[in-house]
Formats: sequence, C-alpha cells, structure tokens
Amino acid sequence: MRVARPVFVRARPLVVAMAALFATCGAHAGLFEDEDARRAILDLRQLRTQDAEANSAKVKALEAQIDQLKRSMLDLNAQVEQMRGELAQQRGQGEVLLRDVSEMQRKQKDMQAAQDERLRKLEPQVVTVDGKTFKSDPDEKRAYDDAMARMRAADFAAGVDGLVHLLQQYPQTGYKEAAWYWQGNGYYGLRQYKESIQAFKQLVDKAPDHVRTPEAMLSIANCQTELKDMTAARKTLEQLVKQYPQTEAAQAARDRLLTMPGGAAPARNKGK
Repeated sequence: MRVARPVFVRARPLVVAMAALFATCGAHAGLFEDEDARRAILDLRQLRTQDAEANSAKVKALEAQIDQLKRSMLDLNAQVEQMRGELAQQRGQGEVLLRDVSEMQRKQKDMQAAQDERLRKLEPQVVTVDGKTFKSDPDEKRAYDDAMARMRAADFAAGVDGLVHLLQQYPQTGYKEAAWYWQGNGYYGLRQYKESIQAFKQLVDKAPDHVRTPEAMLSIANCQTELKDMTAARKTLEQLVKQYPQTEAAQAARDRLLTMPGGAAPARNKGK
C-alpha cells in the first residue's frame, strides 16, 4: 500500500519561490522607502529654505515699511514743529497787530477828543458875569479870565493891561462893563487915581443900570478923596445916594457923608 505524501511536501518549491519573491520585493520596498524619505527631507529642506527666504523677504519688506514709517513720522514731526513755529509767529504777529490796532484806536480817540476840544474852543460860549448873560468867543473869554487872574494875584499892572487889550480887541465885548469896573480897581491899586476915575466913569455913564455902577460911584468918591478933592467927592456921594438909595453903596455913602465937613447926609428916599 502506497503511502500518500503530505501536500506541503509537494508545495515546498512554490513556498521557497514565493519566499524568495517576497524577500526580493521587501528589499526593493526598503529601497523605495529610503528614496522617498530622502526626497521628503530634501523637499522639507527646500520648503524651509523657501520659507526662510520668504520670511527674510517679508522681514526686509517690513523693515523697509518701518523705516519709511519712521521717516514719515520724522517728516510729520518736522511739519508739526514748523506749524507750531508758524502759529507762534502768527500769534505774535496777531498780538502785535492787536496792539497796533489798539494804539491806533487810542490815537484816533485822542485826536477826536482834541478836535472836539478845538471845535469847542472855537464855538462861542455862553457866560454870565455880574448877572449879565452873553456869548463870548473862546479867545475873548480867555483874555478876560487871564486878566482877572492877574487882578486876584494883586498884579494890578498886568491885570489892567489885559483888560485894556480886551476892550481894544473886542470893543463890543459883553465883558466891557466888568472890564471898566475892574480896570478902575486896578488903577486904584496902582494909586493912579485919575485913570481909575476915568475907568469908573465909563461904567457910570454908559451902563447906569449895571449892578456894579453904585460901587463904581463910591470908588470914584474914594479916588477924589485921595486926590484931596473933597468937594467933588461929596458931590459924587450925594449923587450916589440920590440915584441908588436902596443899595449898600448908597448906605456907605451916607455914612461917609456924616463924617465929612459940610453938613448931614441926604435923607433916604425911594429910588433905584
């Protein structure tokens, strides 16, 4: 009886062949894997190199942008400082301009005030002297005021000269009655009694109703007394009492007549 061989015995050559084939394939597969790995490493290195180059380019671009930004900032700061300087200069110019305008306005105001003052001085002014109201030119008023200031300072010569000049320059002046009266007083202060009488008589003869006329007559009597002309003095006092009996000058004349030789003073009667 023939004994049958196992199946695996007959199959041994096929197994060996397949093993050899697998061994060969495995060796080739190992070769393939190493090549792929190297290629992958090279690709990775290349990518890293490309990334580094790209990053370097980006960094350089960014640095260039930063440098440009810095330059722009510097330029902007320079422009800001320039603008600040220009603004400060303009502010200073504005302040100077404001001062100039203010000064011009002040000068204009002063000029206007001076012009108004000149016009005011040129315009006739209404004045009242001894109860008499009239219009007077500024220069005319100034001449009278200056003469009276001299009289009040007891500078009778200058006061009289000023009044004489006033009457010569302004023969129709409203100050003429007052000028005659104070001119007579000035001459009296200078002891020029004849000139004093002439000045007082201007007032008595030309302005009998003036408030100063009774006093002028009393002053005439005083001058006549100083000149030792007692007859003329008594006559003047009697005329004063007769014409202006209710005045203080008339009462002073009565008192003086009582002390003069030649009789009593005239009686008080009604009159001016």
